Amino acid sequence: MNSYIRLKVPVVAESILGKIEKRVAELDNKDLLDEELLTLHSVFGNVLERSLDILEKHPSFTAYTTKNKLRVLLEIKGENDRCYRVFPRINYCPCYSFKHQVLEHKSQVFCKHVLAARIALILGRITEHEVTQDQYLMLLRSMYDIEENNG
Repeated sequence: MNSYIRLKVPVVAESILGKIEKRVAELDNKDLLDEELLTLHSVFGNVLERSLDILEKHPSFTAYTTKNKLRVLLEIKGENDRCYRVFPRINYCPCYSFKHQVLEHKSQVFCKHVLAARIALILGRITEHEVTQDQYLMLLRSMYDIEENNG
């Protein structure tokens, strides 16, 4: 993939997700439309399929928020019920696929966990759980424990 396309694909992906988010908010329809699924699949391919599998197995994700709601971590269960924590709207995940497919090979825009989290946010499939600052920091540290265990 040439560098021009590599620069444009994330912008297109964010644009598509933004349009879906706007449509969901305006019409209060909490489902993805067929044409939206086709558009998402044209950008994300198999990553979308794996993200939708996660959403099917775990229809609601937990959002750990501090009292003032300035800090938020989303918890996504991956394969073997392993938990990954990601930030809303930030393209980062401590999983192996993110490291290799997104960062190193640049063959994907998001990993399945980040995409599943974005879709869950858009569709309102989030259950908030308030935590203290210390609990939030503990959750944040655990993200990097997973990263170190992944190599």
